[in-house]
Amino acid sequence: MCAIFAGAQDQSSEFNRKIRAESEKSAIDEENAKSDEKNLSDSEESLQSELDQDLIVTKINFIGLKKTRDSYIQSKVKKFTGNSLAETDMHDLETAIQLEGLFDDIKISVAQTSDTEAEINVSVKEKITFIPLPFAMASSSGYMAGGVVMDTNAFGRKDMFMVGGFFSNSGFTGMASFSKPAKDHGIPGFSIFASGGKSTSEFVNLEEDTILKYKSLGFSAGFSLTEKIGEHFSFSNGFNFKYLATEEHDDYPGMKPESIIAGETSLSFGYSKSDWNGVFMSTNSAAVSAEFGLTDMEDDDYRYPIGLSFSIGEQHPLFIDRLRMYQKISGFYGKHNHISSFKGQGAASVNILPGSFHTEKIIGGNAGFELAVAKFSWATMSLYGDYQLVYTKKNTLVDDDEYEFMHGPNGGMRFYLAKVAFPALALGLSYNVTKSYWQFAAAMGMSF
Repeated sequence: MCAIFAGAQDQSSEFNRKIRAESEKSAIDEENAKSDEKNLSDSEESLQSELDQDLIVTKINFIGLKKTRDSYIQSKVKKFTGNSLAETDMHDLETAIQLEGLFDDIKISVAQTSDTEAEINVSVKEKITFIPLPFAMASSSGYMAGGVVMDTNAFGRKDMFMVGGFFSNSGFTGMASFSKPAKDHGIPGFSIFASGGKSTSEFVNLEEDTILKYKSLGFSAGFSLTEKIGEHFSFSNGFNFKYLATEEHDDYPGMKPESIIAGETSLSFGYSKSDWNGVFMSTNSAAVSAEFGLTDMEDDDYRYPIGLSFSIGEQHPLFIDRLRMYQKISGFYGKHNHISSFKGQGAASVNILPGSFHTEKIIGGNAGFELAVAKFSWATMSLYGDYQLVYTKKNTLVDDDEYEFMHGPNGGMRFYLAKVAFPALALGLSYNVTKSYWQFAAAMGMSF
C-alpha cells in the first residue's frame, strides 16, 4: 500500500473517516520507517554461510525490546522456527518484522547452539509509539489545526488508542478511538470510535463555485470486527451510527431540515502482500467494500442508501532501492446517499479536485515515482511526482447522469520520521489541467 499525502480536506467528516481508517488498519503502512542497512552485515552473511544449512532454527531471540511484549512479536515470526537454515529466508523474516511498524533499526544474526540446532538473534530499536501529536495543515480550501494523544503500541501488543480534537475554518471536532489487530487462528480484531462536533459544511462544484452551505451539529459512533484469512487476506464487518442536525434549507432532497439519523453496516474484503528492500516497502494490495444504510428520511428514495467502493494499488522499486514506482486506482458508487455520506477526492486516489468537492459517484487513479533523496538520523526525505486521472459526476446535488473527465500532475516532498511511528511532514502541489487551477496542501503530523 502506498501512503500518499494527498492533500488537506477541510471537511471534518472526511478527516474523521481517514482517522478511523488509520486506526482500523491491521498493520501500519511501513513507509514510516526507512533504513539503509541490510538485514545482514557482510560479516554476518559470511558467518551464516559457514554454518551447516541443515541446522534447525529452534528459537528467535529479540534484543532491545522495551515496550513491545516478546510474546506478541514472537507470534508474528513463529512460522520461521522449526525449519532448517536452508529453508529460512532472512529477507522474509525482516519484512515480517518491518511490517509491524514498531522498530527503527533491525539487525539479524545466526548462532549455532548445538550440533543440530541454531537460533536467530534479532537486534531492534523501538520507535516512539506514545505520541502527543500536534497537527496543522493548510490548503487552497482552508486550514485545520489541533492535536491528538495516541499510542500505536498500547499494552505492548500493537493495540492503538487515540483521543483529540481540532478546529478549522469551518468548525471544531473531537474524537476518540481504540483498536486491536486481528490475530492468527481465527481470533478477530476490533475497533471502536466516536466523534462529534459543530461545523459549517460547504459543497462546491468542479469550478470551485459554492453550491450548498449549511451549519450542522453532528455525532457518530461505530464498531467493527476484522478477521485475518491466511497471511495476506482480511475481512471486516462494521457498524456505524450517525446523527446530523442541520439548519433549515431546501437545497438537496437527501437532507432533512431538522436532522438525520442513520445506521450503517459495511462489509469489506482486503488483500495485501509486501516486501522490504531496506528503503521502501513494495506492496500489492486490493480492497472492496459495500455499505448499507437505514435512515429516518421521509423520502423513500433516501431511506435505504447504499455504497460500493474499491481500490487496487501497487508499488515496487525501480532500478535502485531508493527509487520506486507506484500506481493506484479506486472509486466509489453511491445511490440515495444522505449528504454526510458523500465522498471527497480521496475516494478516487487523487487531489486535483477542490477540497470541498464531494460526490456519491467517482473513480480515478494515479501513477508516479518517489525518490528517497536524503537520509538523516531523525528522518528520510523523499520527492514524489505522479499524474492523476479522475471521472466523476458533474453536479453532485442533482440527480442526473452528467459526468466529467479531468487530469493533471501532482508532486511534492515528504519526511518520514525514523524514531516515531508516524510520518512528519508533507508538502504538495497539483494542477487540474482540465479546469486550469492549482491546488496546494501542507500537512504536519498526519498521513493522508
